Amino acid sequence: MQLSISNWKHAKNWVYSITYDEALEELHRFVVPHHEALGIPGHVEAVAGHLGVVRQIGQSSYNGYHHMGPSGLRDLIARGWGVGNHTWSHEVVQPHMVDREIGEAKAVLEEACAGPVPLYCAAGSNANMSDHVLEACRRYGYLGAMSITDDLNRPGDELFWLNRTALHVHMYEPFFNAYDPFRNIRNAQEEGGWIIDYCHCPLEVAVHPSKDCSEAQLRRRLETVLSEGGDEVWCANPDEVIYYHRTRRATTITQTGENFYRLNLVDLPAGVACTTLTFEAIVPAPLCQDPTVWINGVPQAAQLVRPRTLRFSTTVRDGLCVSFAPETRAEPT
Repeated sequence: MQLSISNWKHAKNWVYSITYDEALEELHRFVVPHHEALGIPGHVEAVAGHLGVVRQIGQSSYNGYHHMGPSGLRDLIARGWGVGNHTWSHEVVQPHMVDREIGEAKAVLEEACAGPVPLYCAAGSNANMSDHVLEACRRYGYLGAMSITDDLNRPGDELFWLNRTALHVHMYEPFFNAYDPFRNIRNAQEEGGWIIDYCHCPLEVAVHPSKDCSEAQLRRRLETVLSEGGDEVWCANPDEVIYYHRTRRATTITQTGENFYRLNLVDLPAGVACTTLTFEAIVPAPLCQDPTVWINGVPQAAQLVRPRTLRFSTTVRDGLCVSFAPETRAEPT
């Protein structure tokens, strides 16, 4: 007998998420319909000090557009999206600013969207991934922090430096690259990684080619993820992925008998709102004839995925008992 936790929920091979910096109201018109049609949730990075106002931040290409207010954010959450903190002001966060930019911003956003905000997202550049910022993120109860670094996120990587792939027409000089609907997909398939795309607000024509893609390019990217990923990709709100990461890392498995296991949660952060994990168990062949797992004595159907291998998902609680014996048998003492 052997029980193990899958790297990703539903035992998917790789993961795809997409984020939209600034949380502009125009997303509801140009972007949300594509997500609804394709069944892929998104994630917006809101500037907490600018909720519900016309954007006017420095020389931003998006000045004149509209930051979502609470109703817009709650509409997205009802659709399965998530909200991240993109700082309070969108400025470079100095040490004396962290209480407002990281702490107060989180509280304001959680009240606005009536839900948790477990992820911080650097605004402007990786200057906002400095040590004092990340220390404040940990202190204020974030579960992870997203950078502006083009790379995959792997199951064992640091969660307070999550990488994001630019979904843009092209990048800044001196090393331009071009829009590629396949960017990082093959790498994610090979390494079992997590792609987090980022853009801003794709319109018919990109507002700024080095900060965004067009609406048509967004649609092609999402369709490419689905066509290339098939049954192997988990398209997920980043909040759900970070909950899975945290729960997987906090869960220990102890075998207490021939067909019995106990699960314990060790130092699980308080902000984890979902503790569902996917497990695989190698069991004797006779137990595969009627694939069943008993969770605290309650039978649950399992899936036979390979010879002698059962798969199931369950919400983990500290001290949870998992068994593969008939339900009439008690767990050994």
